[in-house]
Amino acid sequence: MSAIKIPLFHFFQIFCGFRMLFLGCSVFVPVLISGCSIGDKIDKVTDTVSDVSGDTVATLNDAIDALDRNSSSWQAVLQDTTSKLTKDAQSTVRNEVSDLLNRSVAATGDELRCNMDFIGARVRQALAGIRARLLHQTVPPVEPALCHVVPAAVDMALDLSRRNKLEFFGYDFDTTPIKVTLHDGSRAQDVSAKLDRLTHYHMTLNLGANGVPLSKASDKLTLEWQNRPISSIAVIQPATPVCREKTETYARDTYLSFTPPHTRGDKEFDGNGPEVWAKASWISQGTQVSFRLWMKAQETKSDWTTAEGERTDVYYTAPPGWRIDSIVSGLESSAHYVDTDHNDDRQGGGPNGPVKEFKFRGDHDGDDAGSYTGVDVTFNPLVVKLVEVANCAPASAVKSLQVKDLIAPATIKRLQPMMLKMQSPKP
Repeated sequence: MSAIKIPLFHFFQIFCGFRMLFLGCSVFVPVLISGCSIGDKIDKVTDTVSDVSGDTVATLNDAIDALDRNSSSWQAVLQDTTSKLTKDAQSTVRNEVSDLLNRSVAATGDELRCNMDFIGARVRQALAGIRARLLHQTVPPVEPALCHVVPAAVDMALDLSRRNKLEFFGYDFDTTPIKVTLHDGSRAQDVSAKLDRLTHYHMTLNLGANGVPLSKASDKLTLEWQNRPISSIAVIQPATPVCREKTETYARDTYLSFTPPHTRGDKEFDGNGPEVWAKASWISQGTQVSFRLWMKAQETKSDWTTAEGERTDVYYTAPPGWRIDSIVSGLESSAHYVDTDHNDDRQGGGPNGPVKEFKFRGDHDGDDAGSYTGVDVTFNPLVVKLVEVANCAPASAVKSLQVKDLIAPATIKRLQPMMLKMQSPKP
């Protein structure tokens, strides 16, 4: 891991002080060093700060690795990471990690309904952002994520007092703007001003008398982030039907190859392993499913030569007029072993997750990390539940409204035959 160097001028400020900087020492660096007799001190402090930066990055790497292996352990990982950042120079990062812990714990209430693996994935993303800022790398924008909407749809047959707001629960609502649009037939109206961010994980949309102007022509409300839809809430009118649903199985007769970049050591495993981890996940993104693959190969001794990285690719796109309601097949596959020879190593991912088989390339003659070491994966079929995108109410939303008593009896009576027909097995 390369050390981060702090400019020499800042060390001179530390040891000479602002008064000496302007009154007692020359601003020219060669004279400055000899005049203040701090050349040796600067060298020592530079090494110290470089070591601290390297230690900090290593601590963050360990935390990210732990989450890649078990994302549901995010709380213990953050607590452990905070306890390891003990030096004064690490205080800023320690505060960021501590804030992340508090932020994540706050977002796990019963009303949120985000599972632990989801929270772990967001924690990992945040730690990767902290590491990128520390290394002066580009930090990608953080996408807000929705876990739950209450109610799941708006029944216009209800009295206004019983349908006066929508509540959104999720994560990172406070990072970038979210746009809310009301759709009335062919007309779209920006109603973002009616959205109130109570916390980073809780928003409300005012549907009352001074809120979003719902009418007999309203079809739906949509939330968008960077011009991409992230949620759609049906507005149930007297003629609104139940959305059609279907299950689709998608199989791709191909494989994906990945060679993670070299991140540590001299690139040569030289018979010392490597120890190898890999994790693959399906990620649902509205109308697409992406495939995320992470791999790490680390030498078992010596200078700990390491290759580590991840890639994310769009794997499946829903047909026009449909969106992905859920992924039915298994969401994750993983593998872990220690390489003991120069042969390819096959590790079964299993029949249920994204990967049918991992085929690893570990050690061989010559440089390994960054050029040879990697993995080929073959896929299991992806099974998704699709819901029609139209002026309709999803059956799952209707059921949710019924459980919460947020749908009028007349609406239930009208929609029930459609829902029963959809549930009936086809001949």
